[in-house]
Amino acid sequence: MNNFGRVHPLDKLINDDSLFLLEAMVPFVDYQYKLPLIFFIKYRELTMIMQRMNDRNYVSECGFDCHPKNQEEMLGSMLSFMPGDYANTFKQMKQMMSMMEMMNSMPKQPSDYNEHSENENTGGTSDDLFESVMSILNERN
Repeated sequence: MNNFGRVHPLDKLINDDSLFLLEAMVPFVDYQYKLPLIFFIKYRELTMIMQRMNDRNYVSECGFDCHPKNQEEMLGSMLSFMPGDYANTFKQMKQMMSMMEMMNSMPKQPSDYNEHSENENTGGTSDDLFESVMSILNERN
């Protein structure tokens, strides 16, 4: 199970509490028994998955039948299962892309033409802004 706020459908599919007890025991058993215990736990999980995947209604109840309306909804749902750093990074990237799209859609001002010709003379490209922003974000991390 994850610690990110939501229970993943796979965790709902494997709902044998005895496996959680066995997982909790792994750090406390002698070294020679760790690997067999872990293999046993994973074997039980796989057999449960194989058995339960035959019951379409149960699989649907666990949350495996998602039908997002668009990519943004799908990514939002996926990010809810990930650690906060992934979700925050994605939000920042999305905000930066929105800001860049807004800047690119703004009408050109006469002063922009001078900057454009300066960029051509110095070898700069429109990607320079993106690279500058990304370097600032990388410095923050």
